[in-house]
Amino acid sequence: MNQKKIIAIAGGVGGVIALFVGAQLVASRVAAKEVDKAIASVSDLVEVDYKRVNASLLGGGTQVKGVTVSPVGSGEQYQVDEIVVYDYKTTDNDIPTHINMAINGMALDVGAMGESASSLKEYGYGDALSVNFSTQYTYQEAEKEVRLEKFKMGADEVGDLDVSVHLSNIVFDPATVAAMPFSLFGTVFHQATITYDDDSLVTRMFDTAAATAGVSVADLKKEAIASLEKDLASGDESLSQELVAEMKNFINNPDGFTVSINPNEPVPFSALLGTGGDPDKLIELLNVRFES
Repeated sequence: MNQKKIIAIAGGVGGVIALFVGAQLVASRVAAKEVDKAIASVSDLVEVDYKRVNASLLGGGTQVKGVTVSPVGSGEQYQVDEIVVYDYKTTDNDIPTHINMAINGMALDVGAMGESASSLKEYGYGDALSVNFSTQYTYQEAEKEVRLEKFKMGADEVGDLDVSVHLSNIVFDPATVAAMPFSLFGTVFHQATITYDDDSLVTRMFDTAAATAGVSVADLKKEAIASLEKDLASGDESLSQELVAEMKNFINNPDGFTVSINPNEPVPFSALLGTGGDPDKLIELLNVRFES
């Protein structure tokens, strides 16, 4: 390949890079204006400041970096590494129909967590936790369906809790939103899943409980399992062989668990109210299962 061709190719590549960088800068400026508009819309409730906005042209979403959030009148500030909005769509009435976003690295002061603060300190956590949150939600207006594919919250060295829900016969408009929760009585429940992945919280709880009782963790777990088996043998109707087996597995290997809620057929909210809040009736109606 001669020198002229090499120079031409290099120039072409450089031009593409320059074009991409230029487009990225323009997209980021446009995104920053939209972010400022969104911040202004909630200025009565919260003050938000940020260092910069990056808009990805390759599907990485809009990244808002170095965010400081302060609820109006609270005197408190929360630092967030970044907020990433991958997708956000609304109806003509500004009702969100699709949200896909994440909040990464929110610093929370353990000392400000009320009654939980002493427990977290006892479990060996420091003065702050780094909390992450992500959600993905779809509202199908024509079908009157809501699918919360993901509502995940967790903290480093603690664990992650993720919830998904499918509802139907639900209408989101200004009138029904204003009338909540009464406007939800006609809603139909289809399915939900709750998943917890441990990142040391449960292990720390076992360690702390064992130390307090003056026994080994292994002995503490044996006692817990023996208590479960005793309750099952005594005819405790809230327990089953299957549930006890899963709970024993979780005690021995507390990596996480899943609670699946899959009724045999969709359940109107009115039927849930008809149980009177009785746990056994709710478990049977919703076909609740625990797996570890």
